[in-house]
Amino acid sequence: MSVAAGPRPPCLVALTLFLALLVCLAIPNARAADSPALPPLTVQAATPQLEAYVRQIVRETAPRLAAWIGASPPRLKIVVAASEEDFKARVAELDGPHWAAGLAVPRQGLILLRSPRQLIEPGQFRPLLAHELTHLYLAAALRQREHPLWLEEGLAMYASGEGGWERAAVMAKGVLQGRLLPLAELEESFPQDSDQASLAYAQSYYLISFLLNHHGPEVFPKIIASLAQGKAMTTALREATGQGLYALEQDFKAEMTSRFSWLTVATAGGTLWVLISLAAAFGLVARRRAQKARMASMADGEDSGGVHQMRRRWPPGPRPRWRKEAAPQAGPGQAEPVSPAEAGNEGDGKGTG
Repeated sequence: MSVAAGPRPPCLVALTLFLALLVCLAIPNARAADSPALPPLTVQAATPQLEAYVRQIVRETAPRLAAWIGASPPRLKIVVAASEEDFKARVAELDGPHWAAGLAVPRQGLILLRSPRQLIEPGQFRPLLAHELTHLYLAAALRQREHPLWLEEGLAMYASGEGGWERAAVMAKGVLQGRLLPLAELEESFPQDSDQASLAYAQSYYLISFLLNHHGPEVFPKIIASLAQGKAMTTALREATGQGLYALEQDFKAEMTSRFSWLTVATAGGTLWVLISLAAAFGLVARRRAQKARMASMADGEDSGGVHQMRRRWPPGPRPRWRKEAAPQAGPGQAEPVSPAEAGNEGDGKGTG
């Protein structure tokens, strides 16, 4: 004998529908690119398991970066420090900030990282490495030419998978409140206000998604090649997409408004933000459970002390060219090249995470 199930509570139905729609919004569905060959790769890690994990991340990330950016570093060397003391000693040799979670040195093709167990969330090791790789690939393509911050950060976030429900929630809130930021304000730096800075990252991420979905991965080699020739961003966009910066920005805002405006039906009484908070919490729990078993098998040296938060520096420093700031909070793959005067040589910029 079968027993009919009772009706589901309306709040549960609403939450289920909300989660399904938000998942669709968080996945940009860009077209895949061809996979160019990897540069020669050297990895130093405390255990074979961790070395294999680093190589896996590079194999999965580097070909996409080469296709999107149109250039590759001549070589890659990735060093995962075995301990807090090891990391500080290596950073000191590179004259980098000791508070960083990672350091990229484009002239050497080098990335120095803290081990997963030195991070508050070990699962952010993957996006940290992918983010730093993006800075190396961009440095190889741009050769120190000026470029907008939204392009670099958007590409780095997209390559490292820093989208998800949280990013979609921030973008939805910005659209619904009519607070999207002009791209002209995101070329040299991001806002000081934390909410606006968070929105700036979300816009950068979704603008990269927009360009990929409408013009394919081949659009970025064209844009970056034009920038490497010293052309302005609006000129580079017009040559690659047929639209200048202003027209592209209007189309982007219109699409984001259309994409996220359905959420207005859920805004009454604060229901939207309750659902967003629940979705973010569920996503965080799921990710941490998936990471636990993997990280347990990657013992990375006897000393895993010196736990460091993986939050992004807030906000990125002033641009164009290279920027250098006091030591605020470090974040995944956040570039901080030194100034040409401090580098003493073109191509000496260091990126920190």
